[in-house]
Amino acid sequence: MSTLDKIQQWTGNMQQTFLSLIKIVLRSKKISPLPQGSKNDEELVILANGPSLNSTVAHHRRFLDSRTLLAVNFCATSPIFTELKPELYLLADPFCWTVDAQREPLFGALAQKTDWNLHLFIPTRARSNRKWQQIIRSNPNIKVHFYNTTPIEGFTSFTDFIYRKGIGMPRPHNVLIPSITTALRMPFKKIYLAGADHSWLPEITVTENNEVLMHQKHFYDKGSSKADTVKQENLSTARLHTILYHMHVAFKSYFILRDFAAKLGKQIINITPGSFIDAFDRMKLTDESGNTPGE
Repeated sequence: MSTLDKIQQWTGNMQQTFLSLIKIVLRSKKISPLPQGSKNDEELVILANGPSLNSTVAHHRRFLDSRTLLAVNFCATSPIFTELKPELYLLADPFCWTVDAQREPLFGALAQKTDWNLHLFIPTRARSNRKWQQIIRSNPNIKVHFYNTTPIEGFTSFTDFIYRKGIGMPRPHNVLIPSITTALRMPFKKIYLAGADHSWLPEITVTENNEVLMHQKHFYDKGSSKADTVKQENLSTARLHTILYHMHVAFKSYFILRDFAAKLGKQIINITPGSFIDAFDRMKLTDESGNTPGE
């Protein structure tokens, strides 16, 4: 790297660090203590929402049952939730608590189905919304933990410190990023990713009316999903450049988390077949029935 490139990199990191400090002051809040003690303090499986999760659950149940599980977003509305009984649950999509049509089914399912101890992680900015809290307050099995989603960039010495303290995280453009970041703050040495397909690129189309459609498939869709426009947090329809930029940021964040995990002496392992994520080590699980998965 030339001297000019080094100067430009240092200047860019300085600017990002300064902007991150402003975001911390404006957005970061007091967070809750992390849960203590899990079924398996060494290994965690994050159950992402990709369609391949159904196959993983069907063919690798013993692998899942022997490890601590973390479910995300709308998993509670599916049978897998009560089948696997995850100890940890993380919400990131603001639609989960701001949109009535999504809040009521999700938190209603959590309140009605959870008959085991569950630690629910939810962003600090959801603290001011009372409706979701009223729904789950009746269930003493659910313990709520607030976490910060403040996007942090800059010098790695600065960002690593902020990530460890839970003050912020790499840009959280999807639920997997805060799930991994939160997991890295806990004792787990190995973090496995299941259902992290991220195979959205072939699912994007543009109509003759310049409408950008993306078919976002989830394990709980049961074939009912279809291509649709992508809504942003302000409910406006995302254009193609916005969708691709968010993908860029998300996939870049995985490399940041990979390096952060290495510094902590931890490992993130992708066990999702066909996943588009190229940052993490991969591991192919052996089908517990003795057959090749999918047979």
